Amino acid sequence: MVSVNVVSGRLEGIKEQCIVLAFFEDRLKLEGELAGFDSSIGNAIASAIKNKDFKAEESEVKLLYAGKNAGCIALLGLGKEEKFTLNKLAEVVSGASKKLRASGIKGFAVYLSSFKNKNYGQKEYLEKITLSIVLGLYRFLKFKTEDLDKIKSLGNASIIVNKIDLAQSAKIVSEASIFAEAVEKTRDLVSTPPNIAVPSYVADYAKEIAKKNSIKCTILDEKQMGKLGMGCLLAVGMGSENKPRMVILEYNGNGNEKPIVLVGKGVTFDTGGVNVKPPAYMTTMKDDKASACGVIHVMEACVKLKLNLNVIGVLALAENMISGNSYRPDDVLKSYSGITVEIINTDAEGRLVLADALSYSLRYKPKAIIDIATLTGASIIALGYFASPVLGNNQELIEKIKSASEKSLEKIWHFPLWEEYEENIKSDIADVRHAHDGIDAGVMVGAIFLKHFIDETPWAHLDIGNTAWAKQDRGWIVKGPTGFSVLLLLNLLRDWE
Repeated sequence: MVSVNVVSGRLEGIKEQCIVLAFFEDRLKLEGELAGFDSSIGNAIASAIKNKDFKAEESEVKLLYAGKNAGCIALLGLGKEEKFTLNKLAEVVSGASKKLRASGIKGFAVYLSSFKNKNYGQKEYLEKITLSIVLGLYRFLKFKTEDLDKIKSLGNASIIVNKIDLAQSAKIVSEASIFAEAVEKTRDLVSTPPNIAVPSYVADYAKEIAKKNSIKCTILDEKQMGKLGMGCLLAVGMGSENKPRMVILEYNGNGNEKPIVLVGKGVTFDTGGVNVKPPAYMTTMKDDKASACGVIHVMEACVKLKLNLNVIGVLALAENMISGNSYRPDDVLKSYSGITVEIINTDAEGRLVLADALSYSLRYKPKAIIDIATLTGASIIALGYFASPVLGNNQELIEKIKSASEKSLEKIWHFPLWEEYEENIKSDIADVRHAHDGIDAGVMVGAIFLKHFIDETPWAHLDIGNTAWAKQDRGWIVKGPTGFSVLLLLNLLRDWE
């Protein structure tokens, strides 16, 4: 992970290989300290602007080498000031970080004052710049063995702030680094291949994280879950030699206060079961554990942030494989709640593991339950790859999540839970069907099923089936596992009232 820190001092005295200076396209001029600094390097910046070698267009990066004493200067374009947003900030900073790494630069310093405009405060800038640098430069190299010496790396970055703001700025950057670390560790665990990251591996990983951070950890194996009557979760794992697990992580930051429960779907690999997936849809199915991986690291971050809350993470871990023991369409399962479930499609396994986990979470008498799941392909049809649906039974909780989304750069959109969708999962032989026969309203139907396993407790369901994996680099999102939901959840918990 790239280390980000804050420094203060005049630009001429900053000892870093490269200094990054940002400019708006419609405010492309040198003022104050920048003018003095440019004078000290022979007016190299002014010349680049005058000669139109640098126009400050959005994401434009111009490298200047202004002599041995000054080193490298990177001019970064922010585009039109009136169109500038924090999302664009994240995109241009992560893009510039990658370009600097590709050029062989090992470390750089960002001049914070050059980014400022009237719409955003210093805290927002510091947080987003830190996240953008760290997450934009993320790579997973654990299983690479060849040509590692040819891979260019960048070890550290500094953000230059006013001396009077140094202590507060350092605190903000430190907190943002905790957020970024949680995302990176989530990406690492999701990237870990399914022949290694089986349910017991993820459970042991969570146990080790809990031990290091003084989090209470309970692991239920298949025998314990059988005694509890978790027929839905057990059925999903029946076809695999790697038996299912349920992990409960408990962080106590506020005495006897009712907890917030985070429930994460953790299908370590999903073949689709008897309703086997086409090959093209199976090659990234190690990402079906993304939600559980995220919850583990959100719990760890709660400790590092010393949040004044009680938070419980419930991980439902199983591997959906094919064998003579696999569950099948037309089966009827009895859930932990006692509700009987008719199986329609074994590739709709996520809602089954969540059903038992959601019902189990009610024993903690929580003030809110939030489940996160790579639940449906319908989320892609509905919103593409840039935002995830959120649904729930409590508008106040939904509003909290929407507010956290706006702060986190992770986009969500509120979908309805209309009663009409109940018709889609009525069963002739059981209490409920777990899916419907069509392709219509898939996101809502999935959530309607989950709602059967919740009482009146405020509950929200976040379907990250479309955002957990990126097919290409996009700003601070890199190709592969994204860690989506971690930033949103941490913003939600940090600002909980």
